Amino acid sequence: GILGYDAYWQRTPDGGPAFTSSPIAKLFLLGTIKFATRDSYGMGIEYEGGKPGWNDAMNGLPGMVGSGMPETYELHQLFSYVKKVVDTYKRPVIVPEELSALIAVVQKALDDLEASAYKEPKELPYDVPAELFTYWDTVATAREDYRAKVKYYFSGEVTTYSASDLVGMVDRWLAQIELGMERAIKIGSHGDGDDGKSGIPPSYFSYNITSFELNGLKNDVGLPLVNPKAMKVGRFPLFLEGPTRFLKTVTEDKSEIATMYDKVKASGLRDEELKMYFLSASLKGQSYDMGRMMAFTPGWLENQSIWMHMSYKYYLELIRGKFYNQFFAEMRGGGMLPYMDPVRYGRSLMECSSFLASSAFPDPSFHGRGFSARLSGSTAEFLSIWKLIFIGPKPFFLDKDGKLAFNLKPALPLFFFKDDDENAAEPTYDTDGHVTVSFKLFAHIPVTYHNSKEKDLFDIAPESYKVTMADGSVKNIKGGVISSKLADTIRRIYGVKSIDAYF
Repeated sequence: GILGYDAYWQRTPDGGPAFTSSPIAKLFLLGTIKFATRDSYGMGIEYEGGKPGWNDAMNGLPGMVGSGMPETYELHQLFSYVKKVVDTYKRPVIVPEELSALIAVVQKALDDLEASAYKEPKELPYDVPAELFTYWDTVATAREDYRAKVKYYFSGEVTTYSASDLVGMVDRWLAQIELGMERAIKIGSHGDGDDGKSGIPPSYFSYNITSFELNGLKNDVGLPLVNPKAMKVGRFPLFLEGPTRFLKTVTEDKSEIATMYDKVKASGLRDEELKMYFLSASLKGQSYDMGRMMAFTPGWLENQSIWMHMSYKYYLELIRGKFYNQFFAEMRGGGMLPYMDPVRYGRSLMECSSFLASSAFPDPSFHGRGFSARLSGSTAEFLSIWKLIFIGPKPFFLDKDGKLAFNLKPALPLFFFKDDDENAAEPTYDTDGHVTVSFKLFAHIPVTYHNSKEKDLFDIAPESYKVTMADGSVKNIKGGVISSKLADTIRRIYGVKSIDAYF
């Protein structure tokens, strides 16, 4: 047999070579499988793998035929990227023939759905419409057939899609995904004090099988298996991950971001006492079927606590969407380290926690205290936030001539330079008396921002740069962009001693 690492590759039959494909084909394959795993209402991605994404404390959800919108929003991002790349380079995409067979069924099922009499009503029923159920049943069957075919091998035969054909197909699928996103907000959430009309994207759904027939098969422990014939969607309280992932799909839509921010702040996801955001709204009255989170006291662990890494994901989307005033208000208001109350937090302000006990916790002395210090997801999110604050979203890019260029577009509020807070450090000044802030680029090159106008530096490039080279020579650049040769030297790091940027 095949031993070692070689055994992990998907191969062709009879000891043939490992099946290979391009990175964009792999991404398209992943997206296709996810698209074929949408729930019967076409909203969330089904949790058929046994776990509900990262939120393992909601471990009962897969058994409730559960699905999640966070994965749908990520699928939207994935297909948008695939479309952009294929449309840019106009190259054909080659996939296994087994995948093309699945795609053919998906396309035919969409044709049949579009040719049916189904019309989207203004008020969606909780019972899944028959036309949508038929589409789901057809595609789910094809997906399982695909998996059975490739369980051990790919045949080695391939199908080639032209760039235009693939882009057209992805466009069609994106339209279906966006329709499902709209449905999700219409169906809404439901919980204690939540009537489902908040307009905030829900995170999870469940499905009750309202009609089924025995198929004569049994599972591993001898229980009979059935084929579903009809379903009814179930709703859950709001979770912060829903709107957080949704914001990734509307980064360029300032109006949508502003509206969603206001809705979340006014919802049951806001902890007004701590000025932070709950991982979930109140879970009061929910079934224990949803998972072990129901065994936790409210305000503790995954039951309505402040889950630091999810809060940081939300804050990241605010600054990524260039909502600087809102982002820094949340940060300085105590939502992020190091601006939390150290006595209340109960540990070093340089140390992230897994979660904070929220104001929902019965003992007020615990409110805002951090537990389970670790290098968790919040650390990774903070690094992304740090990059946007000090460097900008895209320091290196290709100019109109296709040559490498470099610029800095920080998101630095004035209080980073000069803060009236009595606990703030003294500001630093350059020789001209202008306030400065410094950081290290690539952990090697000292960069100093000179803020002569003493104002917020939000998404604006410097008026000029002074680049000091390793040999002591100095290069002065007017304007906000550094051109190709020097940009390449900065990218290589070791030829540059320091950079000064003047605003």
